[in-house]
Amino acid sequence: MIKLLQWIIRLAGIAALILGAAYWFGTSFAPIDVHMTLGGLVALSLAILGIWASFARIRLPAALAAIIWAAAIVYVGTLEGLRTGNRFVQIVHPILGIGAIGLGEMLAAAISRRKQIPTS
Repeated sequence: MIKLLQWIIRLAGIAALILGAAYWFGTSFAPIDVHMTLGGLVALSLAILGIWASFARIRLPAALAAIIWAAAIVYVGTLEGLRTGNRFVQIVHPILGIGAIGLGEMLAAAISRRKQIPTS
């Protein structure tokens, strides 16, 4: 399950970044709903990893940050949809997306390492 969430974050995150860049440069080739759905998948997967890590007591500050980060992605993405042309939101939004991919990778690796350690 961890690997699945990790791959969802990787693939959906990269695809959302590509679509977002295409919209930013005016060469969009898919509806905005596709970008929003991919971003929602990233946020949901990141939140699940954060909750999983918190229940497993793995990197609790990072787990909490992942949950907050996922909420921030959705919030800022909604702001971008409402306020087109706001430069602050246009800069913060892709930074949050790139950070979500990194945070998801970190949490998935930490959870995977924890599962491999034998407990006695």
